[in-house]
Amino acid sequence: MVEHVPIVALMANLAPPEAPQMIGLDWGTSSLRAFLIGSDGQVLAERNGSDGIMAVSSDTTDLRGDFSRIAETAAGDWLTSYGPLPMLACGMIGSTQGVAEAGYLELPTDLSAMRGELTTVNLTTGDLHIVPGLQKTPTEATAPDVIRGEETQLLGLLGEEDDEPSTVILPGTHTKWVSCHRQRVTDFTTSMSGELFGLLSTSSILSRLAEPTAGFHSEAFDWGLNVGGDNPSAVTSSIFSARTWALNGRLRAEEINDYLSGMLIGAEVAHQLTVVAESSAPVIVCGTTDLTNRYTRALHRAGRETVNANPRAAATGLFRIAEQSGLVPTKENTHA
Repeated sequence: MVEHVPIVALMANLAPPEAPQMIGLDWGTSSLRAFLIGSDGQVLAERNGSDGIMAVSSDTTDLRGDFSRIAETAAGDWLTSYGPLPMLACGMIGSTQGVAEAGYLELPTDLSAMRGELTTVNLTTGDLHIVPGLQKTPTEATAPDVIRGEETQLLGLLGEEDDEPSTVILPGTHTKWVSCHRQRVTDFTTSMSGELFGLLSTSSILSRLAEPTAGFHSEAFDWGLNVGGDNPSAVTSSIFSARTWALNGRLRAEEINDYLSGMLIGAEVAHQLTVVAESSAPVIVCGTTDLTNRYTRALHRAGRETVNANPRAAATGLFRIAEQSGLVPTKENTHA
């Protein structure tokens, strides 16, 4: 049984009317973004919803049927209006908990290689093509690591002519730090700061004193940045200061979560900057407005320049993969 949360249409007509070329789905664990994409990769319409893969029960007896119903809710009216458009998805939909496992490409890898490794599943809405993830094999010194969904964002962000190696940060529940040269991914690591913040701010003793608010308390956040960034190895001890400073009266209840967020992000950034490849290029940050702001403040504190990337990079990446794989015609063929 699938529990559906209505998907809200955020944009109806972002561009002059034209024939859509494809539907792109950024299908994660707890969210689903659907894009109606035109011939030049422009997003004509976008919908955001909470029907991620966890909306389908692990004991379902109709896996494809359940995911088909979610796809129908997200994009069925587009298919009715515009015909059988190709559908391309990235994210956890291609995991072992999704509709089908899409596999991984081993590092180092050129992102263009994804075009030849798509997995296709037949849903009632038509064929769903799924992008593979990226995988880093373990060594004696490092653990294995995986990316699923962010590889498509990377393809949407990175140019083919960038000579300087770049670092890309994709903030989220599991933040990815990715080392790239042009569109070739050479390394990446995962930080669970986002998930740790969620657990600490809702399920720990710290949450008893905190009063979550919609506002951003920059002074408390910057204080946390200094605490975490100055001594990242001590962060598991420093975290408790969110409680003791509140008991002391210096931290107000509404400031606790921003102080805690700053501490975790400050420690993460301080550590990661010691292990990523040296580069004079600005760090590329691609995330929600709030998370991009937080990581940008932390990076500036550490003396690094930043570039804030297009938050719809996933849609751009999906379109590039569709072009490269032949799911949609290239611009040259479109005007031939």
